[in-house]
Amino acid sequence: MTKQEQGNLKEYIRSKDFRYTLVAILVFLGIFLLVSFLWLRLYTHHGQELAMPDYTGFQYEDAVKDAKRNKFRMSIQDSLHILGKPGGEILKQNPAPGSLVKSKRMIYVTITKRSPDKILSSRLPEMYGKSYERKKRELEEHFEIKSRIVDTKYDPGDAGQVLEVRYKGKTIMDAKGRDNSIQVEKGDYLEFVISARSGGKVEVPDLLCKTYEEAAFLLENLGLKIGEVIRDGQIENLNTAYVTIQDPPADGTMIEMESPIQVTVSPTKPASCQ
Repeated sequence: MTKQEQGNLKEYIRSKDFRYTLVAILVFLGIFLLVSFLWLRLYTHHGQELAMPDYTGFQYEDAVKDAKRNKFRMSIQDSLHILGKPGGEILKQNPAPGSLVKSKRMIYVTITKRSPDKILSSRLPEMYGKSYERKKRELEEHFEIKSRIVDTKYDPGDAGQVLEVRYKGKTIMDAKGRDNSIQVEKGDYLEFVISARSGGKVEVPDLLCKTYEEAAFLLENLGLKIGEVIRDGQIENLNTAYVTIQDPPADGTMIEMESPIQVTVSPTKPASCQ
């Protein structure tokens, strides 16, 4: 560069035009950097990951409102009936609480049903005459139905057998048959009447004209027993003596199990006996 050119350059640098140009460049660079910074912040915030709230235990409607405020969406994936829990309560969610997710993420939830599932009584197993304990386990494991004993009745068979099954006052099955049209709610109770070897009532049997041995055998099978024995005459072998009178009489009266029956016995068979 010649001395003349160098001199011209120095004069230009000192001139107002140069200063105006330099200021314009600096202002442009400042505006460019500011716009770039603002755009970068906006872009970064748009893709920002947010912590997922915990909605378990919330009512679904309340959770939807809160999710909307947090710029999330919500959808029901499944519903279950749980005895004792109100309908519409959120049981679990996906993504899990605390997960880092993007805005507008869909949250899939499982909620409690507002009404329980129902099972038609025709689907239930045969229970009459079966072991109560075994059927209780079967109902719980396969049908989610609970069981409880509401009464016991004497039965000459094994104790603990099902004699009657009821649901909300309706008889599902007993010795007469079964009703296959009853709707049973899952999680609810079936009521059972089961058999017992004692504690019930039986009809007083007719002991007249039977030997003492026959009468004692009959009463034992019915859960009753012989009470006071009145001897009418000289009796050498009690077992072969005949019953001529009994108290209470066999007139259709029902008495408690294990009750005694008083008998009068004679060494000879009464003439009135066939």
